[in-house]
Amino acid sequence: MTVYDLKTMQKCEIKENTVVALGTFDGCHLGHAAVLRSAFYKAKANGIKCVAYTFDTSEAKGQELLLTLEEKIKAIKGFGIDYVAIEQFENIRSLSASEFVNGVLFDKLRAAHAACGFNYRFGKGASATALDLREFFENVGGSVDISKKITCNGIAVSSTSLREMVKNGDVEGVMSCMRPYSLYSLVESGKGMGKKMGFATINQSIPDCKVKPKTGVYITECEIGEDVYPAVTNVGYRPTTDGENNRLNV
Repeated sequence: MTVYDLKTMQKCEIKENTVVALGTFDGCHLGHAAVLRSAFYKAKANGIKCVAYTFDTSEAKGQELLLTLEEKIKAIKGFGIDYVAIEQFENIRSLSASEFVNGVLFDKLRAAHAACGFNYRFGKGASATALDLREFFENVGGSVDISKKITCNGIAVSSTSLREMVKNGDVEGVMSCMRPYSLYSLVESGKGMGKKMGFATINQSIPDCKVKPKTGVYITECEIGEDVYPAVTNVGYRPTTDGENNRLNV
């Protein structure tokens, strides 16, 4: 597990009591926001720091993530969280519920309180529930805030449902449940055809780990440094040129 101070983005150790927000936080959607805000306000009320505990997705090639690890850290930071703890799932998958709480949450993260979603599970084989977590903390004088299920437009908000919305091109659905879907990747050299026609374009590839938006043309915003520009983005094929797939033209 690696812990970063979100103000400096330097590696650090937790040496004081904290409130820990628990979750995968892929998408940082409304459900995740409820957990992160709950942890933030609990920490503020107790005069202590707040840490988000989540998993490393940097090597998650071929998966369908809403956020890369870097994007997830940036989103978590936006909730006023002090630290983020990045865990390798292989390091904890065989731990019992008791070993996880005592060894990771209490010993390494100095958790005095925690926050999680209603469907949070932990321990080997996902054997323990959010209510079990609350019992562990109450036994040592702590507490656990459990966020309720959140629905939006009659649909339970989850990373799974949001991935389907992105793949189906349901922009309105995504926007109502999470911050705007976005991606960051290096700008690649193209054929310069747009520049020759009077409007240069930006070419980017969609990272392997990211869920792929439905092929089509979208009204977007393009962030370059500190500046944000209105833009139009083509996702997918370029039938009038070489037909290459899995690219963005902005």
